[in-house]
Order: sequence, then structure tokens, then C-alpha cells
Amino acid sequence: MKSMLRIVGAGLVAGALLALGPAPATAQEGQVQVYGQIRLTANSVKTGDQSDTKELRDNASRLGFRGREDLGSGLFAMWGLEMGYGADTGSFADAAAPYRHSYVALKGPWGALALGRLDSANPTGSPLYSQVTAITSFAANDAGATAIGTSMLSARNRTSNSIGYASPKIGSFDVRMRGYLRGAGTAAEPEQAARSLDVGINHAEGPVTAGLGWARDERSGGLAANEFDSKWQAGVLYDFGVVDAYVLGGRDHFRNTAATRADVDFSIVGISTSAGPHKGVFNVLRRDVQASLTGVRKRQQVGYQYALSKRTELQAFADHDDVDSSKAGVKVRAVGAGIRHDF
Repeated sequence: MKSMLRIVGAGLVAGALLALGPAPATAQEGQVQVYGQIRLTANSVKTGDQSDTKELRDNASRLGFRGREDLGSGLFAMWGLEMGYGADTGSFADAAAPYRHSYVALKGPWGALALGRLDSANPTGSPLYSQVTAITSFAANDAGATAIGTSMLSARNRTSNSIGYASPKIGSFDVRMRGYLRGAGTAAEPEQAARSLDVGINHAEGPVTAGLGWARDERSGGLAANEFDSKWQAGVLYDFGVVDAYVLGGRDHFRNTAATRADVDFSIVGISTSAGPHKGVFNVLRRDVQASLTGVRKRQQVGYQYALSKRTELQAFADHDDVDSSKAGVKVRAVGAGIRHDF
């Protein structure tokens, strides 16, 4: 595994370059698109026996720029810059990393190759997170009080210093891969000392959507105590027409201690239903608490969305999160309603 990431990255770049061939002289000028989302809800959040907290909450609003250039012969150059901001305060959502993604990519008959800070919105997708979004449904947003994608399901999405690849569709299957370096590096531990590799195999045909994902981390000198080591996940969705039913689960493995878990199991079972402008979602989730040998995090959520147009929807949700069954007074109950607008 130590050299796997280096080999995968070099192989993807070399393979893509070989497949490109010479660019024709008739390449077209690039086109730039400005886009974004504003997502806000008014929430009431109660933790344990404490009094309710009333809040106006941003739910991952963003402003982005993307473009593509037709290079001819089925080859395209693509790029994207997307910043996250808090629509409730007008500030950057993450001052340390204001851009949700920043990439340059090539796409052709052989697939897509992307370099940079990558998430599920880049042309190669996200091996783990894109699998979750293809199979499950979120209760309004995967952010704020209803966030489950990277917390309950640990489907890591946004990674820096990354090389991503997505294969073309082969029958009903496609493959996504991403290798990346973790951390800015220090004098004691260079940047390349911590590396990760994610792989996702996906199937979509008729009413069935399914996926199998795998990930592995490594660090020179060994992983730190309770650091993530590896994972697998698998899921399937069946479209009954008005109702989609889905299940996804997996296991995260950690370098544990005597007081913590090595294996953390997680799952989601849910349904979503759509009728005209109406959409409803109900999810039941479970995740072992890694920091506790006995703790279990159980969660239930229901969401409702009403499309006022193709760009604007009303949202409402209720979420009950046990957080950790081994501790008292940590349950979180949240309800909220708001508006999402895409532009």
C-alpha cells in the first residue's frame, strides 16, 4: 500500500495522456458559467434537558464558477472554483479553506481525470460520497441540523491535493478512483507521509442503483491512536415509481486503543417519495461510537420539500439524534423550515 497511491496517480496521468492524442487546431473557446445556491432554515434545536436554541442556519450555500473548452475529437478541458459561504452571516463557511473545490480536468471517451481540491461536483465525482447521494436521499440538506453524509455514513467527500479518475460507462457499471495527500505537512512529517485512496464501483440500470466502495489510509511510521485506517460500504436503491426504497451500510476500521473500537459499523434505511412538486424523505440511521466500547448513535429524520419552481423550494424537517447511548443528556432534537434557491 505504501507506493499504491504514487503508482495509481502516475498511471492515471500517463494513461490519460496516451489516450488524448494531438489536439486539433480547431479547438473552440471556453465557456464560463456562474452558479450557486442559497440555503437557509430557521431551526429550533434542543440538546438534552437544556432549553431550546432558536437559530437561523445556513446549510452549505455556495457560489461557483465553472467552464469547459471543446478540444475536438470528443475531448474537453474542464475547470471549477466553488466557494462556500454562510448566507446567514455573509462570511466564508471555512476561513481556512474557503473553496469547496478547485480543479482542472480532462474528459474524453476514456473517462475523466481531475486534479486539485475535489468533491462530488467535479467531473470525476467522489468515489464514496457520490455513491451515497446516488443511493440515498437527504432530509432537505446534507448540512446543518440534518447532516448525515460525512458524519453518520463517513463518506468522505472533499479532499485536497487529489487526483481523481472516473471511467466511462461499461454496460451498467462505472468506476471512480481518487488518491490524495493529507495535510499541509510539517518538518517532522512531510506532506506525502499521509496518503489515502478511495475506490467506488457503481451500477445503474432500470429501477436498480447499487454501489460498492472501499477506502484506505496510510501514514509513514504508522497511524496515530484512533486514526481512521480503512472502510467498505455497500448499498442498493430500488425505484418503485412513486417511492424509492434504499439501504446502505458498511464498516470503518480504526487503529484503536483498549478503550475504543477498532470496527465501527454504520447503516441507513430509508424511503423517499415524490408526487408533482412534493417530496418526502424518511431515514433511520445507526452508527457505533468509536470513542466508546458500548455507545451507539441512533438517528431518525423526516424531511419535506415543496418545489415552487425548478430553482426554488420550501423545506421542512425534524431530526432526532441520540448521539451516544453511553452518555446522558446528549440527545439532540431539531426541527426547522426554510428556503433553498439555485441560481
